[in-house]
Amino acid sequence: MAELKYCPNCNTSKECTKKGTNKAGKQLWYCKTCKKTFLPVETTTPATKPAAKKATKPTGTTEIWVNNNSIKTCEGILTIDQAFELTKNYFKEVVKEKSSITDNGTNRKIMFKINAGTKG
Repeated sequence: MAELKYCPNCNTSKECTKKGTNKAGKQLWYCKTCKKTFLPVETTTPATKPAAKKATKPTGTTEIWVNNNSIKTCEGILTIDQAFELTKNYFKEVVKEKSSITDNGTNRKIMFKINAGTKG
């Protein structure tokens, strides 16, 4: 079973690896999280548990508009890629609701009718 060493600087053990020895011949460890080299303390558990990160609520809102019509308002500040994905999914739902298929055996016609700003 591998040894589990906790970094005294950032109090984590997830990314700690052996990093040679010091002049006294003691094993050095390297923390990939905080990029510090350290000598482990006698215990292999942290002195104090790491503080739990509080979930932060998104601040602000993002409104998505298409052709001067508001189609969605979201909590948080979105990137253009996130807004595009939401818009794409929105129109995918709208288009599916208002589609019609005409099939005469050799030709198929698929028609979509949408009005931006209102669902349908």
